[in-house]
Amino acid sequence: MEMISKHLGRYKNYTFPMGFTSAEVIDSLQSFEIRDSDLFLVTYPKSGTIWTQQIIISICELGGGLNKYPNNMETMPWLEYLWVKESYPNRPSPRLFSCHFIADLMPPQLKDKKAKIIYVMRNPKDNIVSYYHFSKICSDLETPKSFEDFLEDYLQGNVGSGSWFDHIRDWHSKRDQYNILFLSYEDMVLDLKTAVKKICTFLGKNLSEADVEKVVEKSTFKNMKEDPKANYQFLPEIMMKGVFMRKGNIGDWKNYLTVAQSERVDRLLQERLGDLSLKFIWE
Repeated sequence: MEMISKHLGRYKNYTFPMGFTSAEVIDSLQSFEIRDSDLFLVTYPKSGTIWTQQIIISICELGGGLNKYPNNMETMPWLEYLWVKESYPNRPSPRLFSCHFIADLMPPQLKDKKAKIIYVMRNPKDNIVSYYHFSKICSDLETPKSFEDFLEDYLQGNVGSGSWFDHIRDWHSKRDQYNILFLSYEDMVLDLKTAVKKICTFLGKNLSEADVEKVVEKSTFKNMKEDPKANYQFLPEIMMKGVFMRKGNIGDWKNYLTVAQSERVDRLLQERLGDLSLKFIWE
């Protein structure tokens, strides 16, 4: 394992926050047994993970059969932290997991089972801004000296989960190897009901129109921010020095990126991902 900084390590082409996971945890997942009923939510950090958690959990609760846990983090724990809790591998089905890993670090059995993956992608400019603010309140991440400094680290991949560009390319290029649904954060913001219905279809959950409306209502930013099971305010103050949920909108990057910085991201986007059939909503 290569140490990048006090807070970051690099292992198997993946950059991770030292306080969240380790090389041992990463290696241990290679022998993790997958069930056909497992569901994994995969994202690059700050791409709508806890929002999509709320949607998935709400759908599964209404669809029946989901076990009760104190909060969304316990209901849908991070795969990276899996072996910290020995009970996770032995959980009753259906098991729900969240994850920020690249595809090569996922349990290999995922390719052979009927287990499902939902991948959520967010436009990089808003992602940069959201990640910057999150880094300022999360004690396990390096506090940015300035937005400009954070932008440099981000564009070089020297942040937790590495390069956003690499993460997107990795999962997009390997999507045919998995049972996967790709979603856009921006599409979810603009039409949450359609996104909920897409997830229902993918999960094989036949919810009534009234139940779909319930999921939408529970998953609005306002209601989630007030929901103690979903807002992550249950994390100890030593881990989180501020409010986990900040804005959750599209286009906040315009308040932070200069024209030159925005154009630089555009160029990198074209250079790194221009050959992929990806469309981004910026406002």
